[in-house]
Amino acid sequence: MQKSEVRTRVARNPRTPEPVNPTIQGRIAEMMDPSLYGKDVKRVRMLQTHTSWVFLTGTHAYKVKKPVNFGFLDYTALSARRFFCAEEFRLNQSLSPDIYIEVLPITESGGKLKLGGRGRVIDYCLAMKELPQDWIMTEQLRQGCVTFEHIDQIARSIAEFHARAERGREVAQYGSSEIIRLNWDENFAQTMEFRGRTITYRAFDETKSAVERFIAGHRGLFRRRRAGGFVRRCHGDLHSKNIFIIEEGSGGQGSRGSGPNPRTPEPPNPGSVRIFDCIEFNPRFSCSDVASEVAFMAMDLDYSGRKDLANFFVERYLVHTKDAGMLRLLNFYKCYRAYVRGKVTSFNLNDPGIGAPDKAKARQTARRYFELSHRYAMGLSARPKLVVMMGLPGVGKTYVARRLAERVDAFHLLSDSIRKQLLGIPVGERRSDDYGKGIYKGNIGKKTYDEMMRRAQVFLSAGYSVITDATFLRDDLRSLARDVGAKVGAPVLFVFADCPERIVKSRLRRRANEYAFSDANLDVYRAMKSRFKPPRASREVVRIDTSQSLQQSLAKVERALLRI
Repeated sequence: MQKSEVRTRVARNPRTPEPVNPTIQGRIAEMMDPSLYGKDVKRVRMLQTHTSWVFLTGTHAYKVKKPVNFGFLDYTALSARRFFCAEEFRLNQSLSPDIYIEVLPITESGGKLKLGGRGRVIDYCLAMKELPQDWIMTEQLRQGCVTFEHIDQIARSIAEFHARAERGREVAQYGSSEIIRLNWDENFAQTMEFRGRTITYRAFDETKSAVERFIAGHRGLFRRRRAGGFVRRCHGDLHSKNIFIIEEGSGGQGSRGSGPNPRTPEPPNPGSVRIFDCIEFNPRFSCSDVASEVAFMAMDLDYSGRKDLANFFVERYLVHTKDAGMLRLLNFYKCYRAYVRGKVTSFNLNDPGIGAPDKAKARQTARRYFELSHRYAMGLSARPKLVVMMGLPGVGKTYVARRLAERVDAFHLLSDSIRKQLLGIPVGERRSDDYGKGIYKGNIGKKTYDEMMRRAQVFLSAGYSVITDATFLRDDLRSLARDVGAKVGAPVLFVFADCPERIVKSRLRRRANEYAFSDANLDVYRAMKSRFKPPRASREVVRIDTSQSLQQSLAKVERALLRI
């Protein structure tokens, strides 16, 4: 949801009786009084969205719903605000019980407001633990502090949340092709006026045609997903602004509070993640196929320029759930989520309360979302291809593969990551094992290649291009890729990455001090080099010299992809 202030007015006249539906509207100054929250609170800050006020005391946050009615939500009645505060608490307890504390009445006694107490109830608030705003994942992404371990935690948390989420006939109706088409029709109707402003006429028409073809051609898939119980009451708004990354070394900063005796849970563990702000106000937004929820998070990471994290999130969610069927819908729902963000951001252009600089920023943001949505739409009917990125450690094949995945919208499967996943080792943990020992011991290599190719077949079968990234020392390992391509009818391109050994040495020394999946050192490189059999020249093989520029390598591979 976009943050923008929406002002509502409640008539107040001291000579008339108090309204039947009281509210803190008009008494914000009293809510900003530190004494309301306890003797230790010295300062109160307020944040606003179009649906709520949030009062921050330094240790706790108190969220009050505004008495507004936007059609898709109605908080105008006091009873509704009480109900939805309780619903928000209930739903978010499942994901962040150490952040959500309790629902408190805001009462009036002797003309003064109190949190709790026995006076006349004026409103209700949700008491929460206040965490630093710079711990929000969006900011952590900007700083480059989000790790693959964080993403795995998010994937596991969402997989467990989905496993216990509410389902049934009433929930499942929101995953029908009729409701999905209705949602898209609404999107297109509401964005007609923004053609030529935030979305091009061509992108609008092509996205609309691709989406309508997909819905018409996949009614059976939507029906099977509903029957299989994959439409559930989800988080509804799963993106980086609704996730905290608890910083290492924080020691639970800000966990002890004052205030009017709210329950204070144990502080979150440093290095962990917390997902918050589940949608409680409308099942139309929270009830969906779990694929739509996964797509939202993946789209948000794509938008942030971290396709590597987006792919890893999807990969790990599949590992945790075994729900390979959701892949058929992933790009469709990524298209939907990006389009909705573009639409909602475009609405700011019509808001008279938003200044010209903010409107210019909104226009740029909306365009980026619509461009991303259009890209997903064009991928709905694309023919999948398998790229086998091969070469010795340190030649830069992963660097090229990661950038290529962004360019051609492919899933990047990395053997170094899969090997550690199979061994139960955090993918970012550095190891110094010699070739043939530790993580390179016994049949671990064979298991890694088998699993990588199994995953490649799953993604290819669902219509996605795949880049498998490994050494591929021998012809028999390369044959695994040919077999997978033949099974799913996908063309295969082998990309042999190479460069002079002096450059490899430099890269391996530098990589030792950087975050990297691979643990191969110079000894491992030389041991593998003595066993490596370069591929024979053929139409299905392209060689790149990674000592040249990245753009040269990418251009050469992309030209080869057009030929197969």
